[in-house]
Amino acid sequence: MNVDIKSTSLCETDTAYSLTKELMEYHNALDIFTMTPQCFRELIETGALMSFIAYIDNEPVGVMNTFYKYTTFSGRKILYIEDLYARKEYRGCGIGGKFLEKAKEIAVAEDCEQIELKCAVWNSSSVGFYESHGMKQEKEWNVYTLNKSSF
Repeated sequence: MNVDIKSTSLCETDTAYSLTKELMEYHNALDIFTMTPQCFRELIETGALMSFIAYIDNEPVGVMNTFYKYTTFSGRKILYIEDLYARKEYRGCGIGGKFLEKAKEIAVAEDCEQIELKCAVWNSSSVGFYESHGMKQEKEWNVYTLNKSSF
């Protein structure tokens, strides 16, 4: 199978949004998924979000959504992968690896300090996948969040 990774064009934002929504369903997070198709499109239009769709035989089978953040340690960019998803029937076809290759290309071109993502602790298959691609679990930092309901 040939996996083709394409930057999400404006006419493909509905497809990328639908794939992202599938990921939220996989995470049982539809109750907190409040992103609208219009908001998703606006994020892509403004460049705040870089989205990529994986295709096999012209069929959309996965999505990767990324953005930049910065580190004050070096002042350089971090490429943050917010979403990396392949439809269940296409897992094991190389989609995730192709997405990570794309992320590395971007990180090199943009002189990023690192590539970062979060992975649900229960998602052992994804943990194994990321580690098999050289990613390391952060050992020195814990992630803390403050939800909107608290401010």
